[in-house]
Amino acid sequence: MTLRTIVEKKGYQRQRMLGGVMILRVLDPTPEAIEAWYKDCNLFMARWQPGQRLRYLHDIRNAERVTSFATDRVARVLKRMRTIPVSDGRGAILLNNAALGKVLSPFLRPHPPAFWQIRFFNDEGDALLWLSE
Repeated sequence: MTLRTIVEKKGYQRQRMLGGVMILRVLDPTPEAIEAWYKDCNLFMARWQPGQRLRYLHDIRNAERVTSFATDRVARVLKRMRTIPVSDGRGAILLNNAALGKVLSPFLRPHPPAFWQIRFFNDEGDALLWLSE
């Protein structure tokens, strides 16, 4: 697997795989890491184009602590995602805690004009395989 690091900040990094899959890794649950993820998500979303094929993986295995700060940032990202017209979008969320996936699932349902397929995984290889289909 060939990865190129695009963004690297304290507690956060974004990488691009050959083939265009973006991997956003939150490396710890600190507010600084969450804020770096949030700001980068906004930059990333600002570049999306209608009709563009999007594949991304959010690796939050090292940041699964639910805090009001993290919840606020996730809610803001989800709100913005729903306004971007995407017809071919797949997102994988990599977790250690399946219960957290059940809590998040209701917030990740597709809303027009954004049609996303979002799934939870606990194995990075399985997530990347699904994203490459």
